[in-house]
Amino acid sequence: MAKISVFGMNAAYQLGFERIMDVRGVRTISHLFKKAEFLSGIYLQIRPGNHAYIGKSYNLPARFEQHIARGVVIEELAFKPMRANIVDKMEKQFIALAERKGIAIDNIALREKLAVVDSAKFDEILDEETRKAWLTTDENKTDNRPFLKTYDAMHPGLRHLLDKARAHPVWPQVYPVAKNFIEEIIPKPVDTRGLFWNANAYTTQVDESFIPLIKVYAGSQNILSLGFFQFVPFEAWGWVNISQSAIEHIDELAKILPFARVEVKDKIIEISASARFLPYVVQKMRLPLRTSTLALMQTSLLQNGNPALEILLTER
Repeated sequence: MAKISVFGMNAAYQLGFERIMDVRGVRTISHLFKKAEFLSGIYLQIRPGNHAYIGKSYNLPARFEQHIARGVVIEELAFKPMRANIVDKMEKQFIALAERKGIAIDNIALREKLAVVDSAKFDEILDEETRKAWLTTDENKTDNRPFLKTYDAMHPGLRHLLDKARAHPVWPQVYPVAKNFIEEIIPKPVDTRGLFWNANAYTTQVDESFIPLIKVYAGSQNILSLGFFQFVPFEAWGWVNISQSAIEHIDELAKILPFARVEVKDKIIEISASARFLPYVVQKMRLPLRTSTLALMQTSLLQNGNPALEILLTER
């Protein structure tokens, strides 16, 4: 581990953080919070070039992984835990304190002092006619953001599960595979989602060797699972399940799919492989998969899905 920078130590001390950690190259900090009383609080990030960033979070491990997944480089991290109901107010206070102390921060939104807008220049850029047009309600305009509307309306717990799954490094590998599966195997996926098939997102907070990020269900059966193994966290893996009755010659699957593992479990054939090969599996097994899925969709779903994820998988 590298030594904590003088800038980082000074910023943490001036702002009242008890300690600051070196997190260079770290992709998760969940192990540091297993016995924590609060996951919510205010955090200080030190980024390359002695840039500081102050933020709030209701779940710091999850927020940290979101930053990393979006390409943010974090060198040092300090955290002050506190109750979730006060973090909004405290974030503003910490940013204001940083400005009073002369600590340069990257935040641009919550400044203590607001720049005065030059009204003359404002009128030049946004004249009265433009402002009137902007304020005119267009009754015929439709909202083409079903994902955002659904996401905002969901229970915070469901949003957190989806956020955590999307923040994982293998999400870019599994998401297109799941989308391809839905397009190829589910009939009229937009009309039938949530009624005859659904999908769920999962987090890494489970004590299993395989961690699913996306699961797709039809009726009472899990028909697709995508995720990663704990011991190879950056390699996506997955499997499809097909009713045994939908495949005539099971013994020939090993020849058709030499790279996959084929197992029979309670009249279900499980075909597993690296996620990059699953679209090929879907292509070769399209008819059996469609036959099996169509039959399953005529039975009741046994659990609720994640509506926002279902929209992501079916939007064009």
